[in-house]
Amino acid sequence: MGNLSGFVKRLRDIMRNDAGINGDAQRIEQIAWMLFLKVYDSKESDWKFDDQNYVSIIPEECRWVNWAHDDKSGRAMTGERLLDFVNNTLFPTLKKLPVDASTPIKQAIVQTTFADANNYMKDGVLLRQIINIIDELDLSDYEESHAFGEIYESILKELQSAGSAGEFYTPRAVTDFMAQMIKPQIGEKMADFACGTGGFLTSWLKELEKKVKTTADRAEFGTSVYGIEKKQFPYMLCITNMLLHDLDVPQVFHDNSLLHDVLDYTEHDQFDVVLMNPPYGGSEKAEVKNHFPADLASSETADLFLSVIMYRLKKNGRCAVIIPDGFLFGTDNAKINIKKKLLSEFNLHTVIRMPQSVFSPYTSITTNILFFERTGRTTETWFYRLDMPEGYKHFSKTKPMKLEHFAPAVEWWNNRVAINEDGFDKARKFTVKELSEDLGYNLDQCGYPHAEEEILAPMDLIQRYQEERASLSALVDNALKNIVKGLNGEKINPLPNTAENALGRLVEIDKCFPEDMKKSILQYAIQGKLVPQLPEEGTAEELYKQIQAEKQKLIKEGKIKKEKPLPAISEDELPFEIPESWKWVRFNTVISLLSGADLTPNKYNASEKGIPYLTGASNIEENSILINRWTENPKNIAHFGDLLLTCKGTVGKTAVLTEKEVHIARQFMAITPILLDIIYVQRFIENQVESFKFKAKSMIPGIERENVLKLAFPLPPLAEQKRIVAKLEELLELSGKLKK
Repeated sequence: MGNLSGFVKRLRDIMRNDAGINGDAQRIEQIAWMLFLKVYDSKESDWKFDDQNYVSIIPEECRWVNWAHDDKSGRAMTGERLLDFVNNTLFPTLKKLPVDASTPIKQAIVQTTFADANNYMKDGVLLRQIINIIDELDLSDYEESHAFGEIYESILKELQSAGSAGEFYTPRAVTDFMAQMIKPQIGEKMADFACGTGGFLTSWLKELEKKVKTTADRAEFGTSVYGIEKKQFPYMLCITNMLLHDLDVPQVFHDNSLLHDVLDYTEHDQFDVVLMNPPYGGSEKAEVKNHFPADLASSETADLFLSVIMYRLKKNGRCAVIIPDGFLFGTDNAKINIKKKLLSEFNLHTVIRMPQSVFSPYTSITTNILFFERTGRTTETWFYRLDMPEGYKHFSKTKPMKLEHFAPAVEWWNNRVAINEDGFDKARKFTVKELSEDLGYNLDQCGYPHAEEEILAPMDLIQRYQEERASLSALVDNALKNIVKGLNGEKINPLPNTAENALGRLVEIDKCFPEDMKKSILQYAIQGKLVPQLPEEGTAEELYKQIQAEKQKLIKEGKIKKEKPLPAISEDELPFEIPESWKWVRFNTVISLLSGADLTPNKYNASEKGIPYLTGASNIEENSILINRWTENPKNIAHFGDLLLTCKGTVGKTAVLTEKEVHIARQFMAITPILLDIIYVQRFIENQVESFKFKAKSMIPGIERENVLKLAFPLPPLAEQKRIVAKLEELLELSGKLKK
């Protein structure tokens, strides 16, 4: 196949024309089941070559080579005939393949892979085009098969922008770093109990392959990984991934690791190594807790998986697991008990704090890697904060985290020293006594200075708020219990240092939450995540062309001034990913900007003669205009529908102008949007206020004209702007009520 690099793009371009495909998640899932059958067909050819008696579990008419392959004779199925075969023969047959305990794994995986799979395409001609592109892959050719392994990795990356499916993909830099630090050995068996698409399994195999020297080593290599995945779609992707990595018998099972009693596990259920990124913030059925001892029965999935790991790690076994910040600072009963077990029965030797945007855009929650061993209790734990690499503000799909970004952590790992930068601990060692008694099992050490924190996504913000509240409430409750003990003459237990001012901090987070929620919802909206994209609404590119034509017309008519052109937006300026139908544009290309000018006292009056004269922030209250001055000598005139922005003194207040005309003082700018929804523009500007303050050159708070004009503006289609505004107003009203 000539152009592997364009493989995914070719498939996506065809699928966009199919009415049955709705969004990236379905597009990727559609590709996934066809890829599985193509890869499985290639594997079956190898198995048949090695064993003349091999019989496929798939009936002949449903084998890829017999229905999908186009021999160019003109007999290949297409159109309605192809759709009918796929929907009414292929899928029903594969879903009901006879599978029992005696069925070899490499055959049983076909039925489990298709158990909940779907064909979304409704156009049989387009389906034939997709099948032909996939069939062009020559997986019998070593070079092409290896190259496709790399392409498959890019397909998995696509999951990061496919809605909630992003949870199945951990950046390869992270899985590779963890596998390297864990140092795989021939003969060891590694497990991932929520393996998603198999990222940790493949990183382990890549690292272990360096140790393969003999045929016996190769056999050990082929049985060295074990995975469990609850969700059908990532399970399908993982099986395909393992087949591509030459594991003929993938030990990957479609199951839920949390639905087994942890106390029932024996040595036969334990593994030498566990590498994991457990799902977190997820919801499980209430009965899941029944599978755990009462003191460990947390409502947070990541906590439950940590307990599973502790029960399934062999004596002298090693683990590297990704855990969200909530586990580190959490002081509710379940989290405390899990941490007690971890520190008393395992050696938690290292915690690596990772930068916030590692998992962008799936989650903005900050995560950490815990390294521990089942070699006896912890005596001391090192914490190391991995900062953003130089030149990066954040990671993104176009600028993902790379393995080389872990180089400072690797260098420190091999020569551990305490590091303090600007008064903040970057690396520090804590004794188990300090962590347990002094800090009350608060493992939130060597974290990021508050100034570096980004705005959390709404669901992440809610999760963190709930976790912080639960932790602080637990500290307050313990203090109250101690007071009761003291009043009853009982012995008072010493409280950890973290209990100090817990009630004050509880009040503070309650006070800050509504405003944080508003910022979070605004950010979510301008990232294109608040409402779904609808193909019938067109694209931002089409709207942008209309705006440019309208702008030229207004300039020619003398209604707005021509601005000097600004350089194109560089990749470094893009703060986040936006949907495909959107477009990043310079703000100056879609608006006109008027700066205000002061009038001398003899040029304005208080007797309502002339037009209103707005002098500053006091003229704006709750998005409405308060008028107390007028002028008969207006110059810098803003018009009905313009967005007013206070840019000096009290900056960042906005209001949409409802007066026909007003003269604005230098404390104001007036933004005239061209073919844009004015409220969408207003909400975008509100989202930028903090960055404006940061960029101000003078000591006096102010917003500079140049900084407004050169903003990178996320432009959606106009109809989508209106839907975003409607949803925003609804949510902001709700979050506003939290203040009252």
